[in-house]
Formats: sequence, C-alpha cells, structure tokens
Amino acid sequence: MEKNSLSQTVRSLFVPVLAVLLITTPPAEASRTKKTEKADPVASRLMSEGLGSLERGETSSAISALNKAVRRQGTVSSYFLLGWAHYQRGFKLGSTEAADRDDAQSAIDAYGMALSLDPKLKELPDRSRLYFSMALCYEAVESYSRALDAYKMALSAAPNKALIALHAARLRMKMKDPVKAIANIEIALKKAIQNDQEKALRDQVRRDPAFAPLIANAETRKALGIGAAEDGTMVAAADFRDEEMRDAVRDTPKRAAPAQDPAVLEKISQGNIEFKFRRYLAAVAHYNEALAIDSERTTLGVGQIAAVYEKIGTSYNKVGQSESAIRALQKSLQQDPMNAGAHYQIALAYAVSGKTTAALHAVKETFASASNTPELRRLVLLAKTDVELEAVRDLPGFRPLVADVADRIALR
Repeated sequence: MEKNSLSQTVRSLFVPVLAVLLITTPPAEASRTKKTEKADPVASRLMSEGLGSLERGETSSAISALNKAVRRQGTVSSYFLLGWAHYQRGFKLGSTEAADRDDAQSAIDAYGMALSLDPKLKELPDRSRLYFSMALCYEAVESYSRALDAYKMALSAAPNKALIALHAARLRMKMKDPVKAIANIEIALKKAIQNDQEKALRDQVRRDPAFAPLIANAETRKALGIGAAEDGTMVAAADFRDEEMRDAVRDTPKRAAPAQDPAVLEKISQGNIEFKFRRYLAAVAHYNEALAIDSERTTLGVGQIAAVYEKIGTSYNKVGQSESAIRALQKSLQQDPMNAGAHYQIALAYAVSGKTTAALHAVKETFASASNTPELRRLVLLAKTDVELEAVRDLPGFRPLVADVADRIALR
C-alpha cells in the first residue's frame, strides 16, 4: 500500500469541511466574551492560510498563521487546527517516544482551549480525532493517566474504531499493567468482531511496530489470538505518524514478507564491511541501497529493517551528522521500539545537537529497553563515560535514573 503523504492526510481531514469552518460563528456557549460577534474575516483568512500550509507540509508556517488566527478570534475550529499543526510537526519523526515534547504540549494546550470553548466540540465533524491525537500527545509528555482519559473520550466519540482501544492497551503495557491491557484488547476485539474487522485488526497488530509490546508479552499475545511463532516479522508501516491517524479510521491489511532476497543481503553485507573499516558514509550508501531494493521486494523482517536503520544512524553519528542520525534512528525505533542500541544512539545524537532533555529521555528509554542485565550494565557504563553525554550527566535527572537501575546491574 502506498504511504499517504502529510498533505494527503490533512486534505482528507479538513478540505471537505473548510467552507463550513470558515463561515461558522462560535456557538453561543463557545464564545464567553463575544457571544454576539460574527466570524472575523481576517481570522477566517488566517485559518485558510494555515490550512494551506498544512496541506503543503509547512507545519511551522501553519502554526504561525493559526496562532494569529486564534489571537484575532479563537474558535473551536481554529484552536483545533492549531493543535493539529503542532501535533503534525511534533510527530514528524515517528512515535510517541520520538515526538517533540514542546510541540506535544502546545497541541495539548490548543486542544484544551477548544474544549474550554465548547466541551461538546459541536463545530468539529469528528471530535474523536481531537481526543485521539491529544492522547498521543499526552503519551509524548509522559502524562499517561490523562492519555488514557483521552483515549476513553476518543472511543466514546467513535465507538466503532477498535484501534483506539488497542492503542489504550499498548499504553497500558507501557504502564506495566498487563491485566488492564488485556481488558482493552478484549474491548478492541469485541468491537472488531461486531464490525467484521477481526482479521484486519490482528493484521494491524502484526505489522505495526507500535504494537510490538503486545506481541512480545505471552498474555496479551494470547488475548489477541496470535500464535507465539508470530514474532512481528511482517513488513512494518513505514510512517508511524500517518498510520496512527489513518488507521484510527480504517484497517488495511498488508501482505507478509517472502523469503530473503540475496541482493538485499549482499548490500547489507557490503555496508557492514564499510562500517567495520570506518568508511561510514560509504556504509550508509550501501545500507540505503539495500532498503531501496527491499522497498520493492519486501523481504526483510521488522528486526532486520530496524538493525539497518540503526547502523545508518550510528554511521551518521560517527561523522557528526546528528540530524540525519536522528531521522534514521527514529525509523529504527518505528520498526522495533525496544531496540536499546537505537535508543542509546539517538541519545548521543540529541546530546550533540544540544537537546539535552530529549537526550536524557532517550537514555531512560535505553535502560528500559535493555533485554538483559549484561546489556543494561554495558549501557549504563557507556552513559556514565561517553563524552557526548557529558552535558546530560549534569542534568538533575541523570543520577536518579542511574540509581533506579543500580540494583539490577549490581554484581552479586
């Protein structure tokens, strides 16, 4: 299935209702201080400009125009679009773990203003979208209880969207609550069965790396009705952000990967040789060729794709190209959210870029993703000694983070 671009996603969501949004005056209860004021034409023009920027993928321009619109005349629709623009910019690199926290919080604030104007969101054609993206933003800032509340509201607004309940189950696993995760899975399956989408729902779980924790856990895997041998080696969705919003509306199964392709494996091997001899950009070129071939033949499993992107990100880190490293490593984590090596490399990239708070969060994810005690011990040692993380070690949260895992890595 071809990936939907950002502009296609935004257009499908908003263009059909743009005319309605731009001529709608705020509901009586929505405008507390301007109850009789009609729609401001300047605010409407700014909303139109903001939407146009969103269609072109120019999220920063969209945010600028929509900020002016809400200052001119804040409405439910304009605040929603502002929140959506922040959401799109904040999640452009991938999952909730990878999202920009400032944009996530700004989206939450804008959505909150929309809700304060009209708790029933009568101006919006589908209020579940606000709640669903709001839940993802709450996850990004680690406000998990509020994220769960938002998922509940999204499901209440769109009771037939089984994937909303499944995302709540995914969050429950992040919160280390498998019992409630199973309860959410049962809700999702019940809704999927009612809508004849049970197979499509399971296919979504198998192919989307966001749901890898549900397959990795024996109890939740059993609740999903997925066999133990199904370890997530389906071809994963290439863009988590687009899939989040698109698949909240519909389920589209993808085909399983066939046998390994020698041409792909040869390119990976060549990349590994270049990497070994520290010819990092040459290694990146070979890895990208492997991925390009695989994009047509779809022979690599999720773990293999994650490993290739991790190598690309590590290579870029080695030559000081932090932004390129971050993009590649986020793609690795889209495929395998529990890839501790990718989490650590992205911590290094953020630190070198001066994003020390994001780097500290990535270190936390690194420790949480370690598969065993020896790996965790090695990663803690690296985090305490690598020069790239020197500024991160000065942050107040670093020592408590190391202290939290001290018992696990202590030699006995």
